[in-house]
Amino acid sequence: MSVERFKNIFAGLERARGVTYVDKKGADGQKIKGKSFVVREPVTDQLWQDHMQGTEPSLGIIPITDDNTCKWGCVDIDSYAGFDHKKLINKIKNLNLPLLVFRSKSGGAHVFCFTTVPVEAKLMRDKLLSISAVLGYGGSEVFPKQVELKSQDDTGNFLNLPYFNGNKTTRYCFNENGEAVNLERFYLLYDLYKLTPDQLEKLQVKRPESEYNDGPPCIESLTQDKVLDDGRDRVIYQFIQYAKRKWPDAWQDKIYEFNYKHFNPPLEPKIIAGKVKFNEGKELGFKCNEEPMCNHCDKNLCRTRKFGIGGESVFPTLSDLQKVLLDEPYYWVNVDGDRVKLDNIDYLMEQRLFRRTVAKQINKKPPRVTVKEFEKFIDQLLQGVEEVSAPVGSSKIDQLKNHLEDYCIQRSIGSVTKKDIVNGAVYTEDGKHIFTFHRFFHGHLVKKKWKEEYQVTQQMLKEHCGCEEGRMMIGKKKPSIMKVDIFDRHEDQFSQKKLKEEDPY
Repeated sequence: MSVERFKNIFAGLERARGVTYVDKKGADGQKIKGKSFVVREPVTDQLWQDHMQGTEPSLGIIPITDDNTCKWGCVDIDSYAGFDHKKLINKIKNLNLPLLVFRSKSGGAHVFCFTTVPVEAKLMRDKLLSISAVLGYGGSEVFPKQVELKSQDDTGNFLNLPYFNGNKTTRYCFNENGEAVNLERFYLLYDLYKLTPDQLEKLQVKRPESEYNDGPPCIESLTQDKVLDDGRDRVIYQFIQYAKRKWPDAWQDKIYEFNYKHFNPPLEPKIIAGKVKFNEGKELGFKCNEEPMCNHCDKNLCRTRKFGIGGESVFPTLSDLQKVLLDEPYYWVNVDGDRVKLDNIDYLMEQRLFRRTVAKQINKKPPRVTVKEFEKFIDQLLQGVEEVSAPVGSSKIDQLKNHLEDYCIQRSIGSVTKKDIVNGAVYTEDGKHIFTFHRFFHGHLVKKKWKEEYQVTQQMLKEHCGCEEGRMMIGKKKPSIMKVDIFDRHEDQFSQKKLKEEDPY
């Protein structure tokens, strides 16, 4: 079991990692409920070792690195029971795609693409989005989930790695016959399937032959087999928008033809007549984010099609909401793969604020949708929200501790006596800084734009900053004071440089 080899294959962002705790399991061992979050800690060699030895929690790696490249990508096909991995493998084989299928933690499939060296995250993501659409899993999560990390504050999203507990794992790779393989065999398959950057660039995703190959790819894919009861209404709506663009003078007849040709059973003629009447004289847009269309959606390709979405303003795909755990949380969300930072929860609650911040950050203006539609999108995001630990030093308590340290060090310099305390100085005695809270709050915190109330701040100092409240006799008065352990001064030491004596002019 080569930990180093495994680490090299699945390397990703090194300054953060993902953690998933399973709260409850069903009788079949499958996940029922769990919690996932991102921690801002280095991915150490010990964590890789623990993962392969089966020490909980398993290791989650973020594929995109700080230079916006990655060495692997993955289509995450979620399923909790009965997934047919062999059928998926055969489909991949028929399409001649250089992909490896793994059993995921939930029993679904992780479809991996590997490269010999890091490639642009955008290239990997675009290829896998096209692949997922052709496979019929266009609604699945694709890693890397973003094409760019916006800053050191941005962590991206993680994927739980395979081979947790090494060769005793349930998260194994399959060979082309649908058989589970051990680590050593996986390494051999990896060497066969890994792509050079040039090979990935030239990789072509074979689309099915169709008479609708000038329109949305979802119609092209959905009509390969008969559309059954579920989804007929939504599919016919999508086709109507395509037909009106392609056959503006004869689209009504095309709807009836499509109904009998591709639906099993066909919709009743009176239903079709109602849909035709509803769409007459109206310019309605495609509904790309609804099932079953989203499972076959390839927006990038659709924009190039003569009768696809083209320049039409389609509401973007929203995914992968992350909540940064501050006292006042902010959020990251993917908007068609681009990262957008939302300053607070209001930007998820109000469509106007959301549209404005998206336009400002990524130069895309989402079209207005109904309140009901917008709330549906946001509800879906919130159901899968991923928590991210706050950046070091960013919480209110961390900020207060920093303010306290600065105040105590700055105000204790020089010859400070007890009497100076009442004027805002910090007196030092018996290993303690001694100060008045009133002066600290009004003379320091308020000037630093501190927003917490007086009494709340006072309590925070006592509960979280190691401060003790008391009284001290100063002259004839006994004012209220606070004590805290002395902070170490980190003074820079400078040595004077001896200058060379120069000749006078």
